[in-house]
Amino acid sequence: MEVLLQDLRYGIKALLKHPLFSAIAIATLALGIGANTAIFSVVDAILLRQLPYKNPGRLVALHENWTSGEEANVSLPNFLDWRDQNQVFEQMAAYRWQAFNLTSIEDPQLIDGWYVSSDFFPLLGVNPILGRTFLPEEDQADGTRVVLLSYRLWQHQFGGDPNLIGQTVTINAQDYTVVGIIPRDFRLYGPTGDGPMRPIDLWMPVSLWAYDMMYRGFPSASVIARLKVGVTLEQARANMATIARQLEHQYPNTNTGVGVRVVSLHEDVVKETRPALLVLVGAVGFVLFLACANVTNLLLARAAARHREVAIRTALGASRLRIIRQLLTESLLLAMTGGVFGLLLAFWGVHFLIGILPKNMPRIEEVGVDGRVLSFTLFCSVLTGVVFGLAPALQSSKINLAVTLKEGARNVTPGKGRSRLRSVLVATEVAVSVVLLIGAGLMIKSFLRLRATDLGFNAKNVLMMSFSLPITQYRTHAQRSAFYQQMLSRIEVLPGIQAAGAASPPALPGGGLETPIVVEGRQHTSTADASTEYSLISYDYFRVLGIPLLKGRFFTERDVEGASLVAIIDDDLEHRLFTPEEDPIGRRLKLLDLTDMHTPVSATIVGVVRHVNDYEINADSKTEMYVPFVQAPLYKFTLVVRTGSNPLSLADAVRREVLQVDRGQPAYNIRTMEQEADQAMAPERLYVLLFGFFAVTALVLAAAGIYAVIAYSVSQRTHEIGIRMALGAQKMDVLRLVIRQGMSLTLVGLVIGLGLAFALTRVLSSLLYKVSPSDPFTYISIALLLAVVALMACYIPACKATKVDPIEALRSE
Repeated sequence: MEVLLQDLRYGIKALLKHPLFSAIAIATLALGIGANTAIFSVVDAILLRQLPYKNPGRLVALHENWTSGEEANVSLPNFLDWRDQNQVFEQMAAYRWQAFNLTSIEDPQLIDGWYVSSDFFPLLGVNPILGRTFLPEEDQADGTRVVLLSYRLWQHQFGGDPNLIGQTVTINAQDYTVVGIIPRDFRLYGPTGDGPMRPIDLWMPVSLWAYDMMYRGFPSASVIARLKVGVTLEQARANMATIARQLEHQYPNTNTGVGVRVVSLHEDVVKETRPALLVLVGAVGFVLFLACANVTNLLLARAAARHREVAIRTALGASRLRIIRQLLTESLLLAMTGGVFGLLLAFWGVHFLIGILPKNMPRIEEVGVDGRVLSFTLFCSVLTGVVFGLAPALQSSKINLAVTLKEGARNVTPGKGRSRLRSVLVATEVAVSVVLLIGAGLMIKSFLRLRATDLGFNAKNVLMMSFSLPITQYRTHAQRSAFYQQMLSRIEVLPGIQAAGAASPPALPGGGLETPIVVEGRQHTSTADASTEYSLISYDYFRVLGIPLLKGRFFTERDVEGASLVAIIDDDLEHRLFTPEEDPIGRRLKLLDLTDMHTPVSATIVGVVRHVNDYEINADSKTEMYVPFVQAPLYKFTLVVRTGSNPLSLADAVRREVLQVDRGQPAYNIRTMEQEADQAMAPERLYVLLFGFFAVTALVLAAAGIYAVIAYSVSQRTHEIGIRMALGAQKMDVLRLVIRQGMSLTLVGLVIGLGLAFALTRVLSSLLYKVSPSDPFTYISIALLLAVVALMACYIPACKATKVDPIEALRSE
């Protein structure tokens, strides 16, 4: 301990003696460690931590897995059979998102909730803080109307009243008895409906989910289960595959080709975010490597200046091990100090990341700096100190006393081994920078192409707000149609409103549901027209969004419930279904009834409109079909209103008109269509921002590394340069000599980096929009950019070399 304290005191004095060197090294390390700590806090919360439930390692998610390769939710009848016939699960539960109108409060609100089976909360090990959870008999078809509330809803809307248990609240125009309050920290990362992820605030028994719940061909529920003790995931998959084959034989009309996918619940939660987060981990790891390489070069340069000091200590009896330990102690002091400042940067970085991460990213609310993150920072600091300090320590401890202690040896040029190591580090820095810069270049090009995508409609000055009609209050088509027509007629006459329409499902155009289709009267031998997306729209929907009509007509007041079903298709679907010689107008399509999704119906094509695009990365172009709202009205829809000015300024007036039609019908997810489009690009914007930051940091560090090596080389070769100039070398000759040294290292790094980038950027494929991972323009542009930056980094010390006075250089020796 006494020796350690002595090393620490000496190390602190050595660092304070050279404050500029110490400040540069600490700042470089703080940047690398801070960036890694911030990204680790996100990765740890989302990917590494176990889910906060009882024995989370035994929790799994189950999905219907079709032979087409698609994965879906589970139909309620299939869930019941799986639950009753399996031999591998202790418990199995189903749940489904639904929006509920809470009207027993002064200001009616739309509340996100789930229908859940009675095993749901026991399976997760969640106990209410008041009351109870659901009973098995409440799962039955004639179950009573009961509800569980979240702690947040209980506090905000009911003042935390402990006597609320047993009282009734009005939801969807019906009374429900409150039987329990769920703890405030309960979360399950699953479906929450449309728009940004919102908290789940109430739960109802699955028996109260009245419509379409018992149709075996409609996959509508999410399913989770708990493995029995000792049962492996593979055993569960085998058992469920056997059950799927039995159901396929028993129900060939709905279950043919329907298998079961069993995956850990944790994997199911993070599957969408894992690839992007791992890419960011790789990028920020490269930044830390560059920081270590730069500090290693600084230490190697400083070691040359301390060559004589080390020799004297060795001559006085210090062993090589003691010299290495002292130098490593100094490196660790640098790393730990850099880690402290890096942690301060990480606090800011975590706050910044939470602000820009997509709001629907699972477990984002758990991101923060805690004991695990602090431990990572400590580990990262120690490892960094050893990594960047070991090579200089080993090099510096190799001393030739006979040469070093000579009186004229204070300017001895370092050995080839040390120079070679510095050159290797610089070339490696350039190679790593190339990889990051090309990755950032590809992401930026992808994002710009995404932004430049012609959506096929005019999103400017369009207000959007979503609604969910209570099923119990609007049971019939006529009731729903009457609500839509009254609402639109009142909104259209408001000052500042140019047009109003409605669409379901509530999403950007081009984001509808999917239905299988067949052209009637055609021998169906191809899968090209097997399916399309559809939307239910009001008459003025196309006018609101400015989608042009190409053939036929728009919907009119004649297209009402009871009349023949009609459809408008986009030009992409026209090209898929018909040849250029065929006229689609008047042709009939066979599809599923859009209100229950299991009854075949026919629709006559009356028009063709322009195809609209969405912002979905790497997705095949989706064709679209439109059906009149009043012919197949659904419960959930989005109101779209074109205004002459700022759309949000008219939001309150529009909401008031809706409440005049039904006071218990609150709006939710109020936004403009431009905000909706902007939100759709949020993940891509995040990746561009972070990748770009890491790439610019890498470029700066690489340029600093090249400059440091060349500048140090010039200082060590002052005598040589003086002799050259004394023998007649011109300034241009010296300039070329120095620049050639730096650019040769850059060229080696460029070649290696381009090869690495070609191999590694394949992992970005899923994040790129209409850009190849081997895009030649990006590769060439980045290579030229780095070459120019390297040339500038070499030019400054080269100019200094041309100013060497031969007489002064020779006299100094």
